[in-house]
Parts: sequence; C-alpha cells; structure tokens
Amino acid sequence: MQKNLKEEESSVVNCKFKISSLKEAIKYFEGSLKAHPERDAFVAEEAVMEGKRRRDPLIILNHLARPDDNYIPVGELELPEVVAPKSPEGNLAREIITKLEPLKLMNPVWAGFDLGKGPGTLATCFGIPINREAENTSAYTKTLDEVLTEPIPDPEDSGLLPEIRSRIAFVKENTPEWFKISRPDTQGPYNLALILIGEEALTVPYTAPEKFRKLMERITDFWIEVIKNLNAWIGRERLAPLSRLTRICECAVNNVSARMYKEHILSQDIRIAQTFGSVDVHTCSGPHVFHVTLENIPDIAATEAGFIERATAGYTPVEEAVSAIGARPVILRIGQELLPGREFEVIKEDLDRCEDNPRILFSYTGMSWLKKDRPAIRELHQKVDDYWRRKYG
Repeated sequence: MQKNLKEEESSVVNCKFKISSLKEAIKYFEGSLKAHPERDAFVAEEAVMEGKRRRDPLIILNHLARPDDNYIPVGELELPEVVAPKSPEGNLAREIITKLEPLKLMNPVWAGFDLGKGPGTLATCFGIPINREAENTSAYTKTLDEVLTEPIPDPEDSGLLPEIRSRIAFVKENTPEWFKISRPDTQGPYNLALILIGEEALTVPYTAPEKFRKLMERITDFWIEVIKNLNAWIGRERLAPLSRLTRICECAVNNVSARMYKEHILSQDIRIAQTFGSVDVHTCSGPHVFHVTLENIPDIAATEAGFIERATAGYTPVEEAVSAIGARPVILRIGQELLPGREFEVIKEDLDRCEDNPRILFSYTGMSWLKKDRPAIRELHQKVDDYWRRKYG
C-alpha cells in the first residue's frame, strides 16, 4: 500500500543520522530508494523505453529558483549530514546523499551520475574555456576560418574529455552497478557550431555554404567519435536508460528556418542516426524544430513538447505533438509551465494521454510557486499520484 502524504513526510523528517563514509552513503541511498520505490526514476525510464505501462507516473513538480526567495521551508525531509573527509570518496558520498533532495517534493530520484560541465563541455576540446559565471557556456567564440584551419580535436584527450574519462572510471570503481551514468551534455553539431563561431553560424550557410559544409562535417566527425568513446568508457551495463539513445540538442535550430535546417544541417543529423540508430532529439519545444526533425531524421526514438509561455521561437503544444507522433514508438517528454488555477487539470490531461501511449514522461514548473508553496506542491503531487494509481497503476 502506498503511503499517504502525512506518512511520507513523517517518515523522512528529523533525521539526525550522520554519514561518515562512501559505503554508508551508498547504503543510506539504497535504503531510501527501497523505502520509496514509487520515486525511482529509472523504473519509469525503463518502462517508457520498452513501451510498457508503469505502476507509478514519476512526475516532476518544481517551483522557480529565485534569488530573492529567501523563505526557509520547515518540516521537510531532512537528509543526514555527511561528515566524511574532504576527499574524492567523501565528496562522492556527499553527492550521493544530495541525490535524495527531490524526495522533499515527492519528485523522482535518479540513481545515477552526470558528467561534464554543461553546454560548453565540448567547446573546451576546441580550445575555448568555459565561462562558469554564465552557466558553463563557452567563454568566447572563434572565427569560422580559425576553426577550419586548426587541427581536429582529439576525441579522447582534448578539453575536458580526460577529466570525464577519469570521472567515469572513479564512479565505476567506487559504486555498485545499479548506479548508472549519463553521458555529458554534448549538444549537437549545429548547436556546437553556434557555440564555436557565434553569429557566423547563422550567416555563412548563405554567404559561404561550402565552408559551412566543411565545418559541419568536421564537427560531426569529431562528435560521433566522442559519443563512441563515451559509450565505451561507460559501458552499456552502466549507461542510464535514456543515455542508450543518442541525444542531439537542436536548440540553435530555433534560430533558423526549417528550410535552412534541411539544406545545411539535416545531413549531419542523418549521419548520426545512421551511425547510432535510435536518436533522442531535444527541440527546446520549438514547433518548427519538432516537426522538421520528426519528419526527416530516421529512427527518432524520443522528442519533446509542452507549453512554455515566453519561448522565443514558440512552443509545441502537447496535443499537437501527440497527433504528429501517432502510433509510432516515439517517447514524448512533456515539459510544461503551469499557470495558476488549472494545475491539476493540465497534469490530468497529460496523464490521460497514456491511455493510448505509455511512452510519455512528465515534468512541470509552477510559474507562480515559491518556496512557501512547497506544502501545496506536495499536496498536488499526492493528488496526481493518487489519480494515476486509481486509473492506471
């Protein structure tokens, strides 16, 4: 029997336990996940990958992180203090316990590790450092001619790749196999082109199409080899479920037309699909990006949609995405902003889409929610969880 909200909260508050070693952190994490199997994110991802129905919906509900929101929540899950030494093993112990933070809002927990340093990760391979104050984007750009005349980066030993490889080896050596590993944010060929050469990536397809073709081929050659290396370093048995798909981030395609994409970018995405098979496309919810990729890239296994009020390129409505996917075995990641007043109804409508297609994942951000609203967020979480279990669980 599932715990109700009060039982779930009372089982996790007033924790005075202290973690003094990596072994204790792993044991505590494992016990917490066993106590809350309904929050195991990988259970949902495995089911979605196989097109099977799942007992629990695994819904993410979050509020905005605002610098001026200084409210301190009380009465929530209290994680144990990690008093392990400040060493690689001690730091890993702290990281593992932090992974239980989502339980505070009854959100899914990922028993896995991320790699890399955000969107600028592969830019470092081209000699461009990361700007840590700008969410790990690249610190500056180069010219198209500079990138074309420099040697192609080494897909094993350039930039952050040696650090990432060491991180993979350390995690594999010090954690059990049920802890999975996700590939770092490698963006996609056109995203990476925009990161490397900036605004030139928007103009040279028209002013110097042959140079742009060479740039995209060079980037894609390197990108493919990096993905192959990451897959080999991690090993299939340690890859997180969705990392078994090859993810192409197409954020920058929202800046260009569908025609430009088909003429100058699509061929590289097709090469990736032909190399790896199943492809996971991050569209930034852009409507023309959603449709042009879904219609033209072979073997798309995952895409995304959802209401984002102020998206510069607009957003892909969920019902439009569901209709476009049809009966194809394509995973749909729903990511929506929730406006005040209809939160439950919007989520319920999305949950009911699983009546015809179980390959759906759910994530929502309440645009009016603050830290003081966390109890109400948990109540809503309980309500939608209960609805799912009554109807589908």
